[in-house]
Amino acid sequence: MFKAPFSFDGRIRRIEYFLSGIIGGIVFGVAYSLGLATLFLGAAAGSAGGSLFGILIGIVAGIASIWFSLAQGVKRLHDLNKSGWLILICCVPIIGWVFSLYMLFADGTVGPNQYGEDPKNRMPYQAQPASVNVTVNVSREDVKVDKPVEAAPAPAEAPVEEDKEKAE
Repeated sequence: MFKAPFSFDGRIRRIEYFLSGIIGGIVFGVAYSLGLATLFLGAAAGSAGGSLFGILIGIVAGIASIWFSLAQGVKRLHDLNKSGWLILICCVPIIGWVFSLYMLFADGTVGPNQYGEDPKNRMPYQAQPASVNVTVNVSREDVKVDKPVEAAPAPAEAPVEEDKEKAE
């Protein structure tokens, strides 16, 4: 998991996509908060260098987070056997959120696809041969029997009254 997180090549599973969203959000939030804190503390101290350093931390954290999120989203789309350019749908406010949920919950393509091997190492579905239905129409005249089948003899019934007398 998390092999080449900034690369746009390959495929990732749903759980890696979910965890990358959480981890990416936490790392970005912490780095951005540190950048803002450095910016405000530098401005409060009257240091132009501290303010500039805080702005740079915030910008670098933002760029790294966006790159990481785009790379993970593209790899998730590759697992769904879709083009990575569809990640741009996520830029549309409401449609993007719905599309992100689709990427989170949709099952990936079974087996290898044009973007790489299956991250779950599943084998592609092998279609089984279709079943064959055979109907045989035979009339009684066409059936020739050398020896007729005899009916089974009826079971012998013992008289019930005689059994009762013998029992007494």
